[in-house]
Amino acid sequence: MINYKVLKAASKVSIAKTNEDKYFITKKNYNVDTGEAKDDSISQVRIEEIDTRVSRISASITSLTSEKADYEQLKTDLEAL
Repeated sequence: MINYKVLKAASKVSIAKTNEDKYFITKKNYNVDTGEAKDDSISQVRIEEIDTRVSRISASITSLTSEKADYEQLKTDLEAL
């Protein structure tokens, strides 16, 4: 969840677990124009989905880090000409 740490620190999101081992995220919502509180949004999440997302992000980071290194090397080589 994007901005989870910030929202958690501001007490604008909470998590809960049921007796059936289901997990829920409750997020506070506000009218962007007036700041008036709106109904909270509640969504169910699965730990497996979180694991998959973390794995995909890690793979992207690895790929982007490698690509960055390639461009840095190319820049260094070009500047050396």
